[in-house]
Amino acid sequence: MYQEGIKKNKIKKETPISYKQLLKIVSWGIFSMKMKGNSINDSRLRIFDKVEGANYGGIYVGSPGRDIYYMLPYLDDEQMKKVASLLCKKFPIIPPQRYANVAACIRFIYGQFEKQGILRSEKDFKRMKKEELEWSFSRKFLKFLENEFEKINNYYGMSMLCEMEGHRLGDESVINKDIKKLEEMEKKYNKCVEYANKCKSYKHMFSIYYWTFEYFKKFGDVVNSVKYGKLSIINASKYYRNYFPGGEQYYSKRLKNTFLYVEENDKDNWKEFRKKYKNNIKNKFKR
Repeated sequence: MYQEGIKKNKIKKETPISYKQLLKIVSWGIFSMKMKGNSINDSRLRIFDKVEGANYGGIYVGSPGRDIYYMLPYLDDEQMKKVASLLCKKFPIIPPQRYANVAACIRFIYGQFEKQGILRSEKDFKRMKKEELEWSFSRKFLKFLENEFEKINNYYGMSMLCEMEGHRLGDESVINKDIKKLEEMEKKYNKCVEYANKCKSYKHMFSIYYWTFEYFKKFGDVVNSVKYGKLSIINASKYYRNYFPGGEQYYSKRLKNTFLYVEENDKDNWKEFRKKYKNNIKNKFKR
C-alpha cells in the first residue's frame, strides 16, 4: 500500500501514537534483518515492550520508518528536527554488509511499503499512475535528517538518502513524463555514488547505476540507458566482489540482462566493450 497513511491521518482527530512514544520507538534504532521463521530475531527484543497503537507495536524490519511516516502530518518543525536528530544518532556510519533493513526504514518514511516503486512490476506501475503521490511531509523530514548527517559527515547516511530520493524522482519522472524530474533523479543518483565512494559503500557504487539505467529505459531514453547500463557493468566489475564475496544470484541476473540490453542498443564501440566485459558477465557475477 502506498501513501495511505497521510491522507487518512489528516482526517483523524487523534495521532496514531504520541510524540513521546514516537521518540521511544526511534530510540530503539533500526531493527536488523535477522529472522526466525516469519519473525524478527533480534537480541534487543528481550528488553522491549511493544508500543500500543504503533505499527506491529513499533517492532518490525525497517522500524521506525512506518511510524515516522504515519506521524509526520502531526509534527511541527522542531519535533521533526528532534526525531531526525535521534534517528541520525542511531543510523549506521560504516556501511553494513547487508542493508535491506536500513533501506526499508527510509523507504517507509516515504510511505513506500513495497520495494522498487514503478520498477517492481507492470501492475505496480499502472497502479501508481492512478495514485496521487504525496511526499511533501516525507521530503521535509528527510531534509532535516540530511542536515543531521551533514553535521557529522555521515556519508553512508547521505548516500542512502540520495538513493531513496532518486527512486522517488524516477517514479515521478516516468509517471508524469517529466524530463526535469528525470534530470533531478540523475543528479541525485550520481551524488549517491559520490558519497558511496567516500564511505566505501560498495553496493551503491554499482547498483545505483543499474537503477539509473532502469529508469532511463522506462522513460524511453535509450542513449542514457545505454550510458548507465555500461557504468553499472563497469563498476560491478570493480566492486561486485567487495560486496558479494561469494556471488549473489539476484544482482547477477540484473547485470546479465543489462548487458543484453546494451548489446542490442549500443551504437558506439560495442565490440570493444563486449570484448572487455563479456567474461565478467559470464563468470564474475555468478556464484
